[in-house]
Amino acid sequence: MATSITGRHYEVTKDIRDLITKKLDKIVEKLFDDVIDVRVVLQVEKYRNICEILITGKEHDVKSVQQSDDSMQDAINSALDHVKRQAQKNRSTIRDHHRKDGSRNKEATGLVTQWSVQVLEPGKLRKPGPKRLPRIIKTNDLPILPMTIEDAAESLDGSKNEFIVFRDLDNDRISVMYKRRDNNLGLIAPEI
Repeated sequence: MATSITGRHYEVTKDIRDLITKKLDKIVEKLFDDVIDVRVVLQVEKYRNICEILITGKEHDVKSVQQSDDSMQDAINSALDHVKRQAQKNRSTIRDHHRKDGSRNKEATGLVTQWSVQVLEPGKLRKPGPKRLPRIIKTNDLPILPMTIEDAAESLDGSKNEFIVFRDLDNDRISVMYKRRDNNLGLIAPEI
């Protein structure tokens, strides 16, 4: 980043130069991505102290011209504050724009899922065969206890299990009661 500070009808002292450089470095570091050039012109016209700041970036430029009747220090501070506000506004506009338009440019942000594709030669293709049936991974022996629907609900409510298999005392059928996702209970009673 090239910074040039010049004075027109005004002598730029080392203190003023250091102050401007220090504050501009903070602003540029926080709010700009790629800065090409920074130009500051300090000038005095009659009774007005004028500070002009131009920051040229790759994506956008920020310019501020502020004047003060009191001192050059006031004009500099005012111009720096104005540049900072403009840069924050530009940055938030760009950020909001990218959030709204995220679906169009997913490749640039790395949000696109890439799938690896394997090209098979005709001789290496798998021949269709019988369908594979799912394997039984785990088996449990469950006792089938005789109980009423209310007893099964109480038993299921107090346990960690997702379901209970029981013999319904009212109709002597085997039934399954299970916990639903909405915290209610479901009942499967097969017809015989």
